[in-house]
Amino acid sequence: MIDFYYQLRQRMIGIMQTSLKQIRQVLGFGVQEFGDLMGLTRQTINNIETKKNTMSSIQYIAICAVIDNYIKDKPELLRVISTILCSNEDENAIKIFETIENGSLLKKWFMCFPDESKICSFLTDTTQVIVNEDFNNIAENYRIFLDETVLFEDDFLIAIQPLALALKKSGNKFIIPLKVIEAIQHQLISSDERDVNRAKNGMKLLMSMQNDKLVDIRGEKTDVNIISTFTSVFAKFKCSNRLAIITCDYNLAKQILALNNDAFGGFNILVLKYSKDNGFQKWEQEDLFGEGKDQSIQINGNNKLETEDDSIAGLKGWEIID
Repeated sequence: MIDFYYQLRQRMIGIMQTSLKQIRQVLGFGVQEFGDLMGLTRQTINNIETKKNTMSSIQYIAICAVIDNYIKDKPELLRVISTILCSNEDENAIKIFETIENGSLLKKWFMCFPDESKICSFLTDTTQVIVNEDFNNIAENYRIFLDETVLFEDDFLIAIQPLALALKKSGNKFIIPLKVIEAIQHQLISSDERDVNRAKNGMKLLMSMQNDKLVDIRGEKTDVNIISTFTSVFAKFKCSNRLAIITCDYNLAKQILALNNDAFGGFNILVLKYSKDNGFQKWEQEDLFGEGKDQSIQINGNNKLETEDDSIAGLKGWEIID
């Protein structure tokens, strides 16, 4: 199943393949000599360097082993190799090879296989409370969605800062469906002053996150309303990505948690709520599937404000969420 770390490893392989010829030449190896060190033919090395064939993970590990062994005797070349690798990375992405732990490319590779017990520790925590220590794991391993109800919450901008910092560090962003933006815009023209003030706070928070490049707004013309958009997107991607949502909407939380049924397969979805008094907590099954009161704050498709897809520059759809 595809997750954050799988994508990271694939990026590493792609960067190494693009950089291989330069690195081989810096190390002073001919094509034949380099291939012999890994038990690969001259033709295989040529095909990798010219991108006729895609580098495999096994080939990547073998190449890293050769590089690691060579720079033990010539550590001054580590910075040169790091510079080559960084120069072939996407200029808009976090530089993966800017640091190479203990001078070992192999160690960096194996660090991209996370400790599942750490990732899932907060999932089994019976206190249901998400603490600051959990935010790094969530930011690194989950695609995090927000709805309008949490954007309306008092002090959410302050409370979200530890998670926002962790997202920046990991190169991740919050995903917000276009229907959520439309819901906030619709509430701005409400006759209820309290609703208008909440919507203004939500827009202020959105603009702040956009300025910090922490927001990825997605949407398609076929999106019907907020709940159906979230449920269809989560059902589509839960088998390939770890997903999380922060919402104060009872009905939405219930619909999303229902997708964790074993029949759907994939990763369990992390469903969180926020309040000024209690901070971040997991929605509890008994609250949602018992005889609980409907506490949703829902704006559905019947009250939508029409928004053209091109009104937000670079709007992406739901083909992929990586």
